[in-house]
Amino acid sequence: MSASRFEIDAAPGALQDWFEEKGFTDGLPVVPPTPELVAAMVAASGLPAGDEVAAVAPSYAMATVEKIAINAVMAGCKPAYMPVIVAAVRAMAKPEFNLAGIQGTTHPVAPLVLVNGPIREKLGINCSSGVFGQGYRANATIGRAVRLVLMNIGQGLPGRTDMSTLGSPAKFSFCAGENEERSPWEPCHVEHGFAREDDAVLVHGGEAPHNIQDHGSDNPDDLLKTVASVMGTMGNNNVGLGGEMMLVLGPEHAAILARGGLSKNDVRDELHRRLRFRFDAIGTRLRDWYRNRRPAVNCGPDVKEIAYFDDPKQILIAVAGGPGLHSVVIPGFGGMSQHVVERIG
Repeated sequence: MSASRFEIDAAPGALQDWFEEKGFTDGLPVVPPTPELVAAMVAASGLPAGDEVAAVAPSYAMATVEKIAINAVMAGCKPAYMPVIVAAVRAMAKPEFNLAGIQGTTHPVAPLVLVNGPIREKLGINCSSGVFGQGYRANATIGRAVRLVLMNIGQGLPGRTDMSTLGSPAKFSFCAGENEERSPWEPCHVEHGFAREDDAVLVHGGEAPHNIQDHGSDNPDDLLKTVASVMGTMGNNNVGLGGEMMLVLGPEHAAILARGGLSKNDVRDELHRRLRFRFDAIGTRLRDWYRNRRPAVNCGPDVKEIAYFDDPKQILIAVAGGPGLHSVVIPGFGGMSQHVVERIG
């Protein structure tokens, strides 16, 4: 179905008021999606305007190329960004990602779009200093276009269908590129069977990044103690529901681990061994609640601690950011969502 068209004669300020009244925005001003701008965005996708990309939860309205293009224009995207946005929407609609759950939960979860491949440089996607922050149009507007698709097509609306108790800044825009050039290991998309020269997006349902600061450790053993301590908090969804968590290592932290002879899988195995959930660290009622959430694991009253994750593979690892001895962890939605990797183009 083609998108509806409106003819509006209004000053810029009044036009923005109209978009806000209609509920078409994320709270920020938008670029009016004129037919000419939308047509350019559609053309850059390489797909017909009416092509159906995915049904977007919770409304399950169909996101056509044209409707995605409208939201991309409103977000301030350049036409060249369209293939990344289309791939991200297609990935989020996969059943294992559980977009319906992510859109409706009280948890402050948002889809992170991580971009791999040569397209990062072509589009000017920031992979280095401030990778999750401001200052780069590609990161900011690709992430924002995804959010507008989730709101305007999927109808994930705060307080109505999006029931996140507190929300998150990541719900405005959550897009980054992996710093493949500074990584000592193969990038995420290569781990998933793509060639290094392929372009791909990884979507992960996660919280806003939690900082890991360690300016002292100079060996893997000490550094992983710090990393595990930040990952192993008692109050996130991964404790009670298992599932995935993403560790984004700054290049300098990644180099310390690689110089110590650790591969990505070695890091996963070491963290899995270290990360233990101790029942005596939380209150009695919450302890019982968690025990009921992990039926596949022996959580009986005599059990004092369990593994934080069911499998080391649930720890996703990427390298991003610039100089500085910082990394971040992005806790996930728990066992209710799995990441998806999708080819761009």
